[in-house]
Amino acid sequence: MNNIILIGMPGSGKTTIGTELSEKIGYGYIDSDSVIVAREGKRLNEIIAAVGREKFLDIEAKVNSEICADRCVI
Repeated sequence: MNNIILIGMPGSGKTTIGTELSEKIGYGYIDSDSVIVAREGKRLNEIIAAVGREKFLDIEAKVNSEICADRCVI
């Protein structure tokens, strides 16, 4: 699989850069936060409030490990 994975703090511009980069190089774009929201049925801040930061990080790690993609900016 040939993917580009962007990692950074919340609000650091990953979504902005990711969408622009994917368009420029002809890759798909996957926002892992959107995948989490869709899977959990709640906004990120609601998930964190309900389960705590540590459990959210576990959810995030699980979702990220399950993303199966090729030629995507994630």
